[in-house]
Amino acid sequence: MIDHGGAGQVLHWAPANGFPLETYRPILEGLTAQYHCVTLPPRALWPSAGDPPADNGDWSELAVDLVAGIEERGWSDVVAVGHSFGAVASLVAATMQRSLFRALVLLDPVILPSSGMQQYARAKGADWQPDGHPLARQAIKRRSRFSSREEAFEAWRGRRLFADWSDSALAWYTDGGLRPDGSGGFDLAWSPAWEAYYYRSYKVDTWQNVARLDPALPILLVSGAESDAFGPEARAEFEAAVPWAESIVLEGSGHLFPQARPEATLAVLRDWLSRTVR
Repeated sequence: MIDHGGAGQVLHWAPANGFPLETYRPILEGLTAQYHCVTLPPRALWPSAGDPPADNGDWSELAVDLVAGIEERGWSDVVAVGHSFGAVASLVAATMQRSLFRALVLLDPVILPSSGMQQYARAKGADWQPDGHPLARQAIKRRSRFSSREEAFEAWRGRRLFADWSDSALAWYTDGGLRPDGSGGFDLAWSPAWEAYYYRSYKVDTWQNVARLDPALPILLVSGAESDAFGPEARAEFEAAVPWAESIVLEGSGHLFPQARPEATLAVLRDWLSRTVR
């Protein structure tokens, strides 16, 4: 468990694939006044992780670990907040063991429209061994070793992925995303192999879990208007399937709005939680 601080009701934060928890620092710090913020990290960040499985998995594995970790610690009334694939894992966990959760917050969950899911299911069965997923191929090719944190920061500062991130946000990414390699340099803390595994393990039946969400469970959906991971069609389908959920779209934001716009994200969370979670 990673303890972000605070006291009181447990708020669990599930990160996006490949993104260190440090990149959520401003949001988590802003929530610790009201909540005990924690993370049960994906296996990619476990000290004993080793290499990922060779075959494709399923993001339900993340939900199983999350439920087991919550039950082991005796937590209840957990506020589950997840970003990207962490949002999907949190959603699935809430359908696996509803009694553990008080509220669910989904930040740009990686959910395609039903038609797109069917295409992904066919592709996953045919082409994703071992690196058929395009994002998995990119992850495997990712540079994973740097001589210094400064070198890594400068290398990443020029990438389009981080174009709308502040220097502070990128510095947190650098601090959390690297670990000493034992010879004076640094390796990626979240290995390219595990990142690729999670891309290959995309959950293609998430809509079945969406259909099983409890109408008594308060749900907040926050999406980026310019997101390429959770687009307008998927958002409309989700809103129709979960009409009791509050849905907020952040204009001018992409998939990584928690990192690019932490203040706006925190404001949305604080407002909804203050109105919803007692």
